[in-house]
Amino acid sequence: MGMRQMELRVLGWRYQNIRGGIRDVTVTLDEGSRWTLLQMPNGTGKTTTMTLMRAALTGADLTVEEIAGLRADDEAETGLFELRLLIDDKPYRIELQLDFVGRRHSYRTTRAQLQSGGSEEGWHLPATLRRLLTPDFTRLFVFDGEFAKDIRSESKDRTTKSIRTLYRLDQLDTLKGEISKLVVAEQERAAAITSAKERKGVTRLSNALDEAEETLDGLKRTLNGHRAEKTKLDKRQAEIFGRIADRTAQDEKFATRRAQLDARMTTLGLRIAELSTDSLGAMRSPAKVSSALLDRLRGLGTRLTTLQLPKTISKEFFNELAHAKECVCARGIGPDQRDAILNGAAKYLAEDQITIINRMKSAVRESDATGSEFAELASELKRNLRERRSVEQQMEQLQQEQIDAGDDQLRQLLFEQKGNELRLVDLTKEISWLTTTDKLTQILEQLDWSDNIALCKAEVETCKRRLATATQTMAFMKAAESIGGLVDAVAAQALENLRESVREATNAKLARLVKGEPLRVARIGTALELSSNGVAVKTGVSEGQSLAVAYAFITSLLSAAPYRLPFIVDSPAVSLDTRVRREVGDVIPELFEQMIMFVISSEKDGFADAFYPRDDVRYLTIWKDEGDASQMREGLDEFRRFHANEKVTAE
Repeated sequence: MGMRQMELRVLGWRYQNIRGGIRDVTVTLDEGSRWTLLQMPNGTGKTTTMTLMRAALTGADLTVEEIAGLRADDEAETGLFELRLLIDDKPYRIELQLDFVGRRHSYRTTRAQLQSGGSEEGWHLPATLRRLLTPDFTRLFVFDGEFAKDIRSESKDRTTKSIRTLYRLDQLDTLKGEISKLVVAEQERAAAITSAKERKGVTRLSNALDEAEETLDGLKRTLNGHRAEKTKLDKRQAEIFGRIADRTAQDEKFATRRAQLDARMTTLGLRIAELSTDSLGAMRSPAKVSSALLDRLRGLGTRLTTLQLPKTISKEFFNELAHAKECVCARGIGPDQRDAILNGAAKYLAEDQITIINRMKSAVRESDATGSEFAELASELKRNLRERRSVEQQMEQLQQEQIDAGDDQLRQLLFEQKGNELRLVDLTKEISWLTTTDKLTQILEQLDWSDNIALCKAEVETCKRRLATATQTMAFMKAAESIGGLVDAVAAQALENLRESVREATNAKLARLVKGEPLRVARIGTALELSSNGVAVKTGVSEGQSLAVAYAFITSLLSAAPYRLPFIVDSPAVSLDTRVRREVGDVIPELFEQMIMFVISSEKDGFADAFYPRDDVRYLTIWKDEGDASQMREGLDEFRRFHANEKVTAE
């Protein structure tokens, strides 16, 4: 039996004293209309409407600047935006009341099931929706073009947050929070029955734990910051390298020499990598390290064969033991024990050592090593490293000649590159200090729990154990940790399964939407990571491709969710070519029970006209007449006809 889907529909909205071409306009949507196309020229108030809808859906706080920006004119003292909703067949009305003089705002909610007359101050949607409708998540279905860029930005982390919120994985975090509260309650209960002196000790241990956890959080934030900065600098260095190469290539005087140096550097890099691997392999084979060591190994094998070692040593051990007064276990050895030791000795005569040594002797005897392999490889590696340094110096000399010839831009690029190199060295060192788990490195660098994550985690665990022991809650705490680990495992697996499901569905839609280039989502992490044929990580996409990726992702994300949400979009096809517009017009509408699309007249071709043959489509046109009065008309004929006056009314 599937999970029941909560349904949210928009029934309409009303403006009062709002700037643009929407002053005192009321939009009423038919409950039976699945698709609404609302044509508004640029400057009429599409973006303002989207902002007001998000505010009404989330109960967001507006700044005084945002409130002032909504004012129709200097004479308007108050304003209103009213959003009418249907939530699981129950009507709601959210009013955003604006005081333009005092630069204040407030919300009022009207619900049919409320006994106090239906209306009350504040923003009061059902609890399940309140948890869902965060400002970030609401941008998924009250959609604008900026979000298409955000879902490919790691710093925004839109994708994973959206999946966790929509599919209620955040409830597992709530469960972990409740488990933590139970642990705290048990600790307080145990501490309450101890003496004042013991309570002081518990407080001290609790403070130590808080300090360690705060330090750990700070170290993780620092690490994330360093990694983000390093990623940014690495990308910038790659860009600078390309620009430097381009500048040299543009100058015929230097281009040929640079091409020759680049080719030689590539060849040397490949050979050095090959020699490094071969040298490491030779170093792991003692017979290849030196001829003297090879001779000694062969001599050792010969002596072991002559002396029949280690069998002779093992046999002598049992013979001496049989004639001793006491065994190694401190028991007396009599005639019966002596006979048993001598008779049973053959069972324990180091067969495992004999096998290993025989293999070693055979390997040395059959080896075709000369003992000089490592030295030869190391010598060639040194020559290649010296030559690479020479090529690097020639490149530096070439760049200096180009700078001396008047290339100031190259000078600036090299200066920035050097500064970035120094910063990257510092970042690499600091990241290493934060993340190293090697004990020797921690000792040599004099790291402690205040500047190393692994040591800080150990300190946190130590503080937890001390606190748990002091409050006699160790068993309770272990059970809570076990459950918490299980919750984490469930959450991680569920998130991974959802990511993969959404990724596959997204790629299926991209195959229809982006036909010119086989664009795919390679991975869903904190952002959508894209790939294409021959390009493992694709970062540069056109605005149209970006929008197509966003549509494919959002529709895949929302289609199987436990909520049925409307899809409200501003200028859905303005950056798409005609073919992609038609594909979007065919793919997206079927995935939503309600779509509200704010369009301009240029989007009719290829997108809006794809809806003309459909039933259940509502067409609205809003504009400002020559007297700046807001006008609205309904119907397909007016929608199709409206174009000639758009330039005038949009201004």
